[in-house]
Amino acid sequence: MFFLMKKKSEVKIGIVGLWHLGCVYAASMARLGFEVEGYDQDKQVVADLKLGKPPVFEPELEETIKHHLGKNLRFVDSPEEFFKDKKYVFVTYDLPVDEKDRVSVAPIKKTISLLKRYASNETIVVVSSQVLLGTCRNLSKATGMRVVYFPENVRLGKAFETFLTPDRIILGSDDAKVLENFKIDFEAFKCQFIMMGLESAEMVKHALNSYLATCVSYSSEIADLCELYGANMNDVVAALKTDRRVSPFAPINPGLGFAGATLGRDIQSLKKLGRGKSYKTKLFEAVYKVNQERLEWLIKKIKTVTPKMKGVRVGILGLTYKPGTNTLRRSMSLGLATLLKKEGCEIRAYDPVIKDKVVGYDYIEITKNYDEFFDGLDVVVLMTEWPEFKELPVRRAGELMRKRVMIDTKNFLDRSLFVGNNFVFRGTGW
Repeated sequence: MFFLMKKKSEVKIGIVGLWHLGCVYAASMARLGFEVEGYDQDKQVVADLKLGKPPVFEPELEETIKHHLGKNLRFVDSPEEFFKDKKYVFVTYDLPVDEKDRVSVAPIKKTISLLKRYASNETIVVVSSQVLLGTCRNLSKATGMRVVYFPENVRLGKAFETFLTPDRIILGSDDAKVLENFKIDFEAFKCQFIMMGLESAEMVKHALNSYLATCVSYSSEIADLCELYGANMNDVVAALKTDRRVSPFAPINPGLGFAGATLGRDIQSLKKLGRGKSYKTKLFEAVYKVNQERLEWLIKKIKTVTPKMKGVRVGILGLTYKPGTNTLRRSMSLGLATLLKKEGCEIRAYDPVIKDKVVGYDYIEITKNYDEFFDGLDVVVLMTEWPEFKELPVRRAGELMRKRVMIDTKNFLDRSLFVGNNFVFRGTGW
């Protein structure tokens, strides 16, 4: 953990939209030495942040906010006060996404009226929310202000690392001078700045996430074929990544598919853009469909070891859609729980950061320790690769369970430990 600030900047920055993305931006900019003010229309969120309590968990976030509060970081609930004297206002809403991964830009529309009413024409609006192509152009036309698209590159659980040390920064604007000044003002980012027009920058974000989603769905189908024909997906992936056309960093790994709405949102956005021009996005239709069927495949796998599901006690290891966060948005674990309930299963869960009942999922018994979790279970399904799960008490788990079945959807656990303790063990892609 570090709080070292660079030389204090005279540039005043506003952050509007204070959930995960906005809080990370505010804390990071403060860490870099900027004068930062945050605003959100939810007054309770602002009140909590004034006490140093962010609305969502992210490693180092709360500590960083508390360190800079009263120094170069503050939060306000008055839009008139917030928009005053800001050189840059960053729009950082975590935009809502429905159950079909369709994004709503309603918060952006509300911000337009605030900008028109309170902001100076000299203020530069920097959109970092994950928006549909065309949003920034519409915002610029509606406000008459200069708009830059700076697509967010924050990854849950590794937010500070990815934001403060990016591979590169994408900037979109029609005003070359604005882009050059932005690069100078934010020289603290020691990376390549790639500058282009608004629509191109918006498309970069869509294209990147859709590429990642395509790789994930590709991996899912290769893994399924490996299982069906006795190949080992781990070996296949290791071999593929030695090819320079693929690379060690390629997002092809055995797993359950993409969740959390981020990738699905961009697939749906590109499909929508295609429909707007009567263009059929056949590849993206297939990528999304493959991913939507992953949980059904998992249910079939569970049935290979417990054909009769009614009354079966199933434990879900990990509820968050990825480690390092407490967000449950579009979590595959909750999707699995829904399907298991329809099959008549009894469902229990353990997650290091989820300790209370999940709203809308009262039928999931939330446990607080491993003994509570494993007691009387028939099947355990690992859904989230929290590091602490590497150290599961395997022998104790076997003693407590009614039947010893472990299904690892991420190939994360040590198979030999479970087999050595008489578990039926099923991985992914082998």
